[in-house]
Amino acid sequence: MVEQLTVTERDLRRMFDVIDRGQQAGPDEVYPRALLQALRELIPADDATFQVSRPVDREFVAYEEAHEQDVDPGEGWEDLFWRSYWEHDVCSRPQRTGDDQSVWKVSDYLSARQLARSSAGEWFRVIGMRSEITVPFPATGAEDRRLMLFRGPGPDFSERERLLLRMLRPHLIEVHRDLGRRRAGIPDLTSRQLQLLRLVAEGHSNTQIARRLFVAEGTVRKHLENIYQRLGVTSRTAAVATAFPLTRSA
Repeated sequence: MVEQLTVTERDLRRMFDVIDRGQQAGPDEVYPRALLQALRELIPADDATFQVSRPVDREFVAYEEAHEQDVDPGEGWEDLFWRSYWEHDVCSRPQRTGDDQSVWKVSDYLSARQLARSSAGEWFRVIGMRSEITVPFPATGAEDRRLMLFRGPGPDFSERERLLLRMLRPHLIEVHRDLGRRRAGIPDLTSRQLQLLRLVAEGHSNTQIARRLFVAEGTVRKHLENIYQRLGVTSRTAAVATAFPLTRSA
């Protein structure tokens, strides 16, 4: 039986609530915990985690959880984690395929029986989980960034829930970028202004940008004027130098 993929008005309202929570990050939070908690309400999960790591170096950089976990993984847990990470595509998918856009589930790669016999399944038993769905963020050099939802006993994540995460993904990424900009003291820019400024950084002319964005060239000039004002600069080069070292690393 094919699962019917529908998104209701109630879903959309709750998705907007998830995005709005992105403005509520605490001073020490790597990613807004309030958003992770709201995401668990939209897509029922036992935990939601944002993780930054350097897989090639087998190193954790930072992470944020919807709530503190009481699980003690015991000694040797890092060796087990990284062994399971590289043993299967289910964990190291972005590094193996170069695809850091597709939302994926553990069950895309391993059946319940295969998972139980794998090192990934061994890791899941340590943390008390059975299902996982991952939202990858754009790669930044050697750093891997991802948001994960976990479930213990019970049904796997559905295709409808995957669809909701696919729809949310661009906004989840922008929340992280916006958090970095605010903490660096860079004036807030709209998504449209950032999109335009990225095209400027790539070397596109106003005419080329207008064609890309399906707007008049005068609209591009007006956007740039507003960007200059917000950033306190007077040129394209200065605007890129002010905003993009951060946006490329965010």
